[in-house]
Amino acid sequence: MGSSSVPFTTRVLRSKEEPRALLQISDFTTLLPASHRVDDNIVVPQLDAKFLRRELLVDRLDDIQDWLWICGRPMPPRPLHHQILLSREIAISENSDLHLVWSKNRIFLKPIPLYLLDPEFWATHIVHDHKLAKCARGYLFSYTALIAYQSDFRIAQEKGLLPTNITWEGWQDLSKEVLEGHDYASVNPRYWYGELRLSRLNKVYRIRKGFILRGYSKIAAHTVYGDLIRDNFAALATILGYVVIVLTAMQVGLGVERLQEDETFQNASYGFTVFSIIAPLAAGIGIFLVVLIVFVSNWIVTKDYEVKRFRNIGVEPLWREDKGKSKAKRSTNETLTSFNEREV
Repeated sequence: MGSSSVPFTTRVLRSKEEPRALLQISDFTTLLPASHRVDDNIVVPQLDAKFLRRELLVDRLDDIQDWLWICGRPMPPRPLHHQILLSREIAISENSDLHLVWSKNRIFLKPIPLYLLDPEFWATHIVHDHKLAKCARGYLFSYTALIAYQSDFRIAQEKGLLPTNITWEGWQDLSKEVLEGHDYASVNPRYWYGELRLSRLNKVYRIRKGFILRGYSKIAAHTVYGDLIRDNFAALATILGYVVIVLTAMQVGLGVERLQEDETFQNASYGFTVFSIIAPLAAGIGIFLVVLIVFVSNWIVTKDYEVKRFRNIGVEPLWREDKGKSKAKRSTNETLTSFNEREV
């Protein structure tokens, strides 16, 4: 099935007042979110290509398409019940770039928008945009893998991934149509892969794109500097534990007559002893320097963003107004004082 055709014809949205009745939608705007964020401005969503592209495109993953093999396997995602078996918490994210991305004990999933469950919406707003259609198809296909069993269906509705006015039979029919017409060539290459590991995405973005501090996403990063320092020193303490074991072994070795006469072992012991004294100190300083760099970088970016943001929304903070008034008042007083001195 090509990307120019609707992937399903089954109408699965049902009326909440009458569960057996299919929901007849005459105005697609009722399927849109209540508000939408555009460049940090909250606006009323408009049913146009720009809105749909912001919602469904995965441009950031497209930029590293040839590196995705490092971050995950080219296979469909595993069902929701299996994610729970892996002790992964299902975290909701409306960001398509985070859909099926996992970190430690969390996997981020974008709930299915209501409009993607209406075949008429596809025919009117999606299939004519080739790039958008490929992303939408891949996204919908990912859910046929995530919701395979009734247990997955219940989990999806409990977690808010799927509207509650959809029946299991309706989902079966929709999945059947999507899978029967599925062709990997008609979906975005991101959806050739299933679950992607966030830590590796961060590494790829740091190496390939040069985003040294931010990486792909800071969603799983440290939220306070204390945690950053603690975790780094915890890793350092682990390394120091091994160093202590080696030093102890060397000390025992120096007590052995055979090794006492071994010049190579003596030199190695001397070098490693000096290293064990200097390295932890250097590592500790390095950790504090990294934290300092992160702090300064965040501070500069935050202040720069604040200035731009206030300029864009056309306001001036009260404390700046007060400061400006104080300066003006001080300048006026200085002028009057100077004038009085000249009069005298």
